[in-house]
Amino acid sequence: MVDHFAVLGIPRAAWVDAEELKTRFHRLSAGRHPDAAGGSDAAFTELNAAWQTLRDPAGCLRHFLELKHPAALAGANPVTAPAELADLFMDIATLRQSAQKFGAKFAAASSPLTKAILEPERLAFRTRTTTLASDLETRTAHITSALRTAALPPQQLATALASLVFLGKWSAQLGELRLTLSPRS
Repeated sequence: MVDHFAVLGIPRAAWVDAEELKTRFHRLSAGRHPDAAGGSDAAFTELNAAWQTLRDPAGCLRHFLELKHPAALAGANPVTAPAELADLFMDIATLRQSAQKFGAKFAAASSPLTKAILEPERLAFRTRTTTLASDLETRTAHITSALRTAALPPQQLATALASLVFLGKWSAQLGELRLTLSPRS
């Protein structure tokens, strides 16, 4: 397994400062790019893979655990969200299901008057989606802050990874839902 931390010349850590990582990547890529003197496709590909992995907090944490604590990953259940996210999962699932039903009703509305009557409901769904997305961002920030400031034991790191993965997935789903609830011209 390639050590992406070593490729970028940074110490292994559960969290990496995004700006420091970006600066390091840009500096190294200037010399390793295939168009630069002495650069090669293989070296640049390896550098780019390291950048892609470590710039995402979940990817960085997963790679750190793979290298330093593989047993913690082996014991984690990647299919089940951590217990502290169960209520949030239900809120998001309920919202998505209700919004899907509303979307079908809105799509079936043929007159501008019917669509105007449905507008407050569309706005309520959009507001609820935005509120849940904000909650996801807050929870993600809390986890990354804990990764930054505390030396957590491997099992807590594995739980943090699972949380980040689920929060990221749900955030993407809510982003798609926001788009479908956007007004159409």
